[in-house]
Amino acid sequence: MKQCVLLAVLFAFTSALVAAPAWDPARTWVFAVGILNFQGGALHGWPEEGRVDAIMIDALIERGVPEDQIVFLKNDEATDAQIRKKFAAFLRLPEPGDTLIFYYAGHGGRDYYDPARPVWLVPYDTDKSWQTADVLGAIEKNFRGDQVLLTADCCHSGGLAEEAARREGRIRYGTLTSARSSATSTGNWTFTQCLADAYAGKSAVDLNHDGSITFAELAQYADLKMAFHENQRMTSATTDGFSEDLVLASTGGAEPELVGETCEGRWEGEWYSAQIIAAQDGKYFVTWPGAEDRDDAWLEPKDLRPVGNTGLDDGTKVEAEWNETWYGATIVRTELGLSLVHYDDFEETDDEWVPAPRIRPPS
Repeated sequence: MKQCVLLAVLFAFTSALVAAPAWDPARTWVFAVGILNFQGGALHGWPEEGRVDAIMIDALIERGVPEDQIVFLKNDEATDAQIRKKFAAFLRLPEPGDTLIFYYAGHGGRDYYDPARPVWLVPYDTDKSWQTADVLGAIEKNFRGDQVLLTADCCHSGGLAEEAARREGRIRYGTLTSARSSATSTGNWTFTQCLADAYAGKSAVDLNHDGSITFAELAQYADLKMAFHENQRMTSATTDGFSEDLVLASTGGAEPELVGETCEGRWEGEWYSAQIIAAQDGKYFVTWPGAEDRDDAWLEPKDLRPVGNTGLDDGTKVEAEWNETWYGATIVRTELGLSLVHYDDFEETDDEWVPAPRIRPPS
């Protein structure tokens, strides 16, 4: 497709100007927790069959992360006491210059009554103890390496990014999570599959088709997938010099895949059927079925939405549903078919991306 050739020429020139930092799997340590059932059935769980966190771990091993540098705790292995003990001991093993990948899948919680809104990741045997502050505190105390990639697939997982932002020091943090700290998350594996695809070097994640998958590309790819398939936005954040251009994988010269999402795109105030064929720097390159190639265009997230998903103007007064209750709210902005709402009489930290079915006119 000639659009891809054009994009390759444009981005190859840009990429050649600066050598992007690369991640070294051989000097990477992985601590992963995946809890799909909980003690005594206290919380609902998920099927063991087809668990994608295991596929993600296999992709990391295939990339060259030594198996003896990986700890993967599943289900009843991940009690509160075991997590804390094994995590602290594991963190003392890496050397200066090494990288840590942290991953959690399961349930996440948030205290809506504490003004600080603390977030926690749920161990197998309790519903509130492993706070994000505990996770970062253990890393700061025990990890001698330089760089940490924080990832999580659970409700309120964006709390990891907020906690990392409170830490300033020698460790560089990059955070990718399935949800914002204010939001619940899907029970599907969509986000973890994005991580697995990136580690495996799947060309679909190489949004600019230059043969490399960067942290920024993975973030944009996952955000699009979560918005279009799960009606939620993911979290991406960096601190202390963690490079968004960090190369996570090479696609090995494979034929580039297109992003491929079918959607609606807004052009000159009207919405038309579109297909996304590339992405770069927060924008999306679309082609219009039935139109000529010369009409292909770069669009911002506010000008894209899933098919049939209508948007509202910024500043519109609405009611938004949360936890089966409707609250007065205001539309802050709309992107990728979702609206960021600010709930009346609540802090901005409670702002949330919601789909159209959770919005209605004021009563």
